[in-house]
Amino acid sequence: MTLAVILFAWKDGLAKLTDGYYSPVLIIWAQVVFMFGIWFPVLVYKYGWSWLIPKPFGWQVARGLSGVTSIGLFYWAILLVPLADATAMAFTAPLIVTALSPWMLGEKVGIRRWSAVIVGFLGSLILLRPAFDGDSIGYLLAFTTGLLLGFFYTANRRLVDAAPPLVSVAYSAYMGVIIFTPLVPFKWITPRLEDGGLILGFVVLSAIGQSLLITAFRFGQASRVAPFHFIQIVAATFFGFLMFDDFPDMLTWVGVLVVVLSGLYIAMRETKMKAM
Repeated sequence: MTLAVILFAWKDGLAKLTDGYYSPVLIIWAQVVFMFGIWFPVLVYKYGWSWLIPKPFGWQVARGLSGVTSIGLFYWAILLVPLADATAMAFTAPLIVTALSPWMLGEKVGIRRWSAVIVGFLGSLILLRPAFDGDSIGYLLAFTTGLLLGFFYTANRRLVDAAPPLVSVAYSAYMGVIIFTPLVPFKWITPRLEDGGLILGFVVLSAIGQSLLITAFRFGQASRVAPFHFIQIVAATFFGFLMFDDFPDMLTWVGVLVVVLSGLYIAMRETKMKAM
């Protein structure tokens, strides 16, 4: 999960290098088409054409739709409110997972894990320092992003034995292709030749990151894996410095420390619980 969100931060950094030239619809569509294009022939060869019908149908469709819809709503939100505000609202996802886990997955979530998740969220707020002075619709969209992402993470864990990891990755891409392809003609912009390397790196990092993210939920409870989503903020801070020379101030370093310590606490607590 940590590696997945680091790759996501790297991917977003590459997208930012295009200076907003491409529509969010095209950015999402490029991700899902690339992923689906890679895994489709492999999965047809390995599992036959029957895998194209999701099993269990309702849960797989709900999981795939929640994943791609959350991305679309987030890009919509950042058109209406500052990026830091939208990101802060979307980062409620680990809190949503912690709340849903006992109901959807039967996981036990104690006060220590709740505390660590809340501390990680507060660390993210220190890093982002949202002003919350934008359009109320934008905040609603960003919060809905967090809800959907939380459901997506929880559903990943619920469906961990329903299909092989690559099939689960392909289902998410499958839903994205169906949703976003009809919108592409209205948002199409011919790619610039100089962006070829950025686009290739973007879609490759996205495919690897999504594969890692979904696989992560095979090896740990959702309420234990999801809080490492906060590490994406730390990685984004690092890539912001590396790629855009945005040097963090002292308060940012405090936020990074809080996020990292909350993640380490959950990891050490997990190790201790397994040893008991």
